Amino acid sequence: MGAREDLIAIPDAVYRTGKVGQAALVFMDFQDAPKRWWAGFGDIAAGGHRWQGVGDLISMSEITTSYSVSAEPMTFQLAATPEMLALALAAKTRVRDRQVQVFLQLYATEGFTAGGVSYTDGQAIASPFSLYNGTMQKMPWSASGSADRTITLECEGNFFRRNASPRGNWNDADQKARYPDDRGFERLPLYAGNYEARWR
Repeated sequence: MGAREDLIAIPDAVYRTGKVGQAALVFMDFQDAPKRWWAGFGDIAAGGHRWQGVGDLISMSEITTSYSVSAEPMTFQLAATPEMLALALAAKTRVRDRQVQVFLQLYATEGFTAGGVSYTDGQAIASPFSLYNGTMQKMPWSASGSADRTITLECEGNFFRRNASPRGNWNDADQKARYPDDRGFERLPLYAGNYEARWR
């Protein structure tokens, strides 16, 4: 069942109680240590997984949507814990081009009964549905003084680079992958940087 069907299946009486909250759930597929977290306190169960509450240690930018198919960027501000600093330093191998997903989860803010179903405080209502799918890119960090450190995780939507052809760079390796006997790009690095050809 899709997100639309899940939301329609929830009885109107549940929404009308005024006791339904929402939480953003985030999955980051770091190499060796994938993380599932949400921007609240304490762990919660949703969608068959356990999500770690991180409070205000991680914040995310707005998720922009449009009717056109576009690759919207997104950023996360991360607390400069030793674990996150290690990820930032090894970002090329452990972070770059790895999956990131943001979900929205509805939950009961307190116990209630509606539509013939009883809900307990914090219980998930329906399945989480996807708000954003993309890949993690750069993870720049900065420090000033002995205590002030910031880490930013930049992400791109799934349509990032959708118009680029495979092996589409103008370099010798990509050209030889397409045409093994072509030697046209072998000397390209030589011509970069104000090279002037001498004609006889």
